Amino acid sequence: MSIFSIALTLFLVANPIGNTPAFVSLVKDFEFERQKKILFREAIFSFLIALFYLFLGEPFLAAIQIQPYAVSLSGGLLLFIVALRMIFPPQDTNGSTTRPQEPFIVPIATPLISGGGVFTTVMIFSRIEQNYTSMFLAITLAYFFVTLVVVSAAYLQKILGRRGLIAMEQLMGMILTLISMEIIVKGAHMFVQALNS
Repeated sequence: MSIFSIALTLFLVANPIGNTPAFVSLVKDFEFERQKKILFREAIFSFLIALFYLFLGEPFLAAIQIQPYAVSLSGGLLLFIVALRMIFPPQDTNGSTTRPQEPFIVPIATPLISGGGVFTTVMIFSRIEQNYTSMFLAITLAYFFVTLVVVSAAYLQKILGRRGLIAMEQLMGMILTLISMEIIVKGAHMFVQALNS
């Protein structure tokens, strides 16, 4: 396959466009400039995680005896917890929401962007291509556009306003719950396949 085909596949699997509302919900309580910095940082982390999958993914998991299905199951569980917090924001004793915690690697960089799907895709193409240079270029190209989409998510807050974001956050919490369940089910399917192989 060509570098562009692999890059397009990775971009679609990372799904930054579909996850944009989730990004906005996770950084909505920060200043606009801070939002852009957070999202840019998380996009870079997601790129580094994808490179980690390429060069060290399988050896690292084999060394600590972790199977790919465990990555999918744990990622889905973490995303589920995030989704619940979006639907039911934690409150302090005065009844107001607690001070927002800045996302760091989890859940934006992973599992939202570079999750189990990207891991599996990188592993599959690596085995097909058997060329680290082509894969590196494809990942770099894909994540260049991923970063553009992720950082542009910060501008949605200015468009939607505070009330719009609150409504969208709860809606996205419901959608993220479904996404997390899908990731967990895929992990369970991978687990069953591993048992039968």
